[in-house]
Amino acid sequence: MTSFTATENCSDFAATFEAVLRSRRATRVFDPTPLADADVRRLLELSLEAPSAFNLQSRAIVRIEDPDVRSQVFKASGGQTQVAEAPLLLAFVGEPTGWRHNIGRLADFNRASGLWDEKMAAERVQKMTDFQEKRAESGLSREFAIRDAMIAASFAMVAASAFGWASSPMTGFDEEAVKEAIGAGGTDVVVALLLAVGKPGENPPHPGRFPVEQRVYTDRYEG
Repeated sequence: MTSFTATENCSDFAATFEAVLRSRRATRVFDPTPLADADVRRLLELSLEAPSAFNLQSRAIVRIEDPDVRSQVFKASGGQTQVAEAPLLLAFVGEPTGWRHNIGRLADFNRASGLWDEKMAAERVQKMTDFQEKRAESGLSREFAIRDAMIAASFAMVAASAFGWASSPMTGFDEEAVKEAIGAGGTDVVVALLLAVGKPGENPPHPGRFPVEQRVYTDRYEG
């Protein structure tokens, strides 16, 4: 895997990456042209490169393709047009209790790769289990699952921009209805975000951002 460091050779990459971030736009209007499956897979793989607490990866992505499922999600979103019209629709799902099976899965993976030996695996499994149980007792598992899912969604938005695509993140929807639509009804998982993705059908202007001086503080929050 290529690693980029702050060297002169990376200056062009940094400039390109900055342009990707600054050019990203949310849009509600998409070109209906389907996206190539290979490109969509790359987008999903890049989204899952997002970090997560302890690397437990207790978040998932549901690619919504079935017209009936999309229709249900469209209704649950209050009829937002991008849900119906974007070539790609993704639901980012947080798994509050996903750690219960992901800890063992991660330990197996890291032992097989040689990253952990048996002693380290046992120590890490115990440490992670203790931490997650305390978090669950405090009622914070859902909140942290949402955070992990949102980080993955942010990666997806940046990756989409790098592909020349637009995206539209949505948090306004009936979560229980979306869960039912994607087969997660009655479970403790949380739908953190819906993301519509595709080639842009419009070129909206930059909506503007407050200056750094108004939104970045040193040592003390001053909002």
